[in-house]
Amino acid sequence: MTEDAEHHEKPEPEAPTEEGRAGQPQSQAGPPGPAAVTISATEYEELKTLAAERDDYLQRLRRAVADYLNLQKRIDKMKADAQRDALRRITRLVLPLADSLARALEVAERTRGAEHLTQGLQVIEKEFYAILRELGVRPIEAKGLMFDPNYHEAILEQPADGVAPNTVIGELKKGFLLGEELLRPAQVVVSGPPPEPNQGQQ
Repeated sequence: MTEDAEHHEKPEPEAPTEEGRAGQPQSQAGPPGPAAVTISATEYEELKTLAAERDDYLQRLRRAVADYLNLQKRIDKMKADAQRDALRRITRLVLPLADSLARALEVAERTRGAEHLTQGLQVIEKEFYAILRELGVRPIEAKGLMFDPNYHEAILEQPADGVAPNTVIGELKKGFLLGEELLRPAQVVVSGPPPEPNQGQQ
């Protein structure tokens, strides 16, 4: 058999049939849409009831979470108030120690030969005020400032040369703040107006 005969005997490829074309995927076809679902009126009412129950449970859950958060805030506030009240009472009990230390230092500084006692009292006073600072308590500034009734309590009024009236010129007892809360006002001496000249003099 010659090469020409072999060439003529090769079968030609068959054209695809309509059935074969239908089995091939269509590249231009879009995704299939959702299938239609048919339910009865009874099933529809049941779904509505379930949806309403779901919404009711969700609302209850939200209210429960909100109530819990509010309760937690109230508990935290009560704890903070209780701690602050306890700290307030404790600091008021120990503040007289500041007065005792101040008086002892005044006496020691005026006593001849009491230098070592003065130094010891100064160390104790420094440590005492350091502890107060750790508790959030600080002394009120007073001497040299204008009298402030919010923080100062005027015990005496004295004329003072070269000082504006109503200036704090002395401190009898220190005042203290707990944060921004007044624990005790400073008891102070304030400068009064200068004495008026004797109008009877010529």
